[in-house]
Amino acid sequence: MNNVRNFFVNLWQRINWRPNALTLLEFILILLIYPTMQFAAPQLFVEDGWVENIQLIVLAAAIVAALRAKQNRSLFVFAAMVVVLMIMRETNMFRGYYCAAYLDPDEMCRWEAFKYGYAIKGLRWLWVAYMIYYFIRNKLWQPIIKFVLNAPIYIWDLLVLGLMMVGGTVAEFADIDNEIMEECCELVCYLALFNCILRYRRVAI
Repeated sequence: MNNVRNFFVNLWQRINWRPNALTLLEFILILLIYPTMQFAAPQLFVEDGWVENIQLIVLAAAIVAALRAKQNRSLFVFAAMVVVLMIMRETNMFRGYYCAAYLDPDEMCRWEAFKYGYAIKGLRWLWVAYMIYYFIRNKLWQPIIKFVLNAPIYIWDLLVLGLMMVGGTVAEFADIDNEIMEECCELVCYLALFNCILRYRRVAI
C-alpha cells in the first residue's frame, strides 16, 4: 500500500519534460507522416522495402543499446530479447526471402507452403518460452517494480511510443488500411523504443 501511495505522491516530480536529440527527431518524423502518406512512393513501404529495412536497423541498434547496459543488466538483456521477438514479427522470420527463392510468383507467401514451415513458427514460440523462463529465473518483476516506483518518466518518448503503437494498429483497420501510415508509425515507434532504452539504461535504481 505504501508503494502505491509513494508512486502517486512522487509521480509529478519524476516526470522529465526535457527532450533529447532523438526525441526531437521523433517529433519531426511524426510531422512528416501525413505528407509522406500524400506524396511518397508506395513501393518504399512494401514488405522488405526501404522503410522496413530502416526499421530493422533501428531495432538492431536497440538490441545493441540494451546489451551494453551496465546497470540492471538482466532486465535490459530481457529487453533485447523482446526486441528480437519484434524483429521476428516484423520480418516474419524472413519469410519473404524464402518465398522469393523457392515459391512461384503466383503462390501465396505463407510458411504453410513449405514442407517444414511449421517448424519455423515453432522456433518463435520456443523463443517466447525461453523469455518467460528467463524472466522468472531472474525475478525481473523486482527491478521492474523499482523502475515503476522510482525511475524518471521520460514523458515525451513514452507518449510517442504509445501514440505510434496506436497509430500503427489503426492503420491496419479495414476502413483505413494504409500501409504507408502503418510503416511510418512503426518506424517512429521503434525509434522511441530505442531512445527509451538509451535513456533508461543510465538510470541507477
